[in-house]
Amino acid sequence: MSSKEKKVVGIAFIKDGKLLIAQSVRSSKNNLWTLIGGGVENGETEVEAAIREVREEIHNGFEIKEEDLKPVMCFKECASSDPELDIVMTMFICTKPIDVYLSADFEILRYHWYKLGDNDYKLSSAIRDHFIPFAVSEGLLY
Repeated sequence: MSSKEKKVVGIAFIKDGKLLIAQSVRSSKNNLWTLIGGGVENGETEVEAAIREVREEIHNGFEIKEEDLKPVMCFKECASSDPELDIVMTMFICTKPIDVYLSADFEILRYHWYKLGDNDYKLSSAIRDHFIPFAVSEGLLY
């Protein structure tokens, strides 16, 4: 068991059976693709963190509200970036379609609409081991 724990959120956007994945400056160091999301700041709820992270990482004026978020799971695992850190991840599905252009910035280097079986992308364990099995069982990804 690790000595520290951090709360994080991941927000899944799904369109036509595909999942939006992103590569940030941080995740690119391990060539990993992740969901939109990040750490929960002090005094912030998971929902508030999700709303803030979407605003920061999709930007271009895209905003979501609490009613756009559907919590789907929460799990704990070792952080890929730090073996001494456990992350407690709350995952949401966002029901609001993205209606802005997805453009890279100082934090997010690239976006991709991932289709099942697309093996060119190294997915984070949160997506690969937790979200994809759930989304396939629910008929969300195909």
